[in-house]
Amino acid sequence: MMIVDLVDEVDFKERLIALGAPVTSEQSLPEVQEAVLSWLQQYPEQTPFVKDLCLSMQKENTSVLPEVYRVMRDCN
Repeated sequence: MMIVDLVDEVDFKERLIALGAPVTSEQSLPEVQEAVLSWLQQYPEQTPFVKDLCLSMQKENTSVLPEVYRVMRDCN
């Protein structure tokens, strides 16, 4: 039996919040994307941390919901 982790919208938001990104669990994915992109413009030193987060969530045994993947891709 293979166990696969699933990264959904809730996981993605929780991990961004843990990084200090100005997002809330109540925001929609488009709102999260807008907030993260704006945050990265203001604080470009955070970019490597967001990229590392996105890469770690795309690792081999992790499935990422398509709508979450689009936001992760656009925030990189």
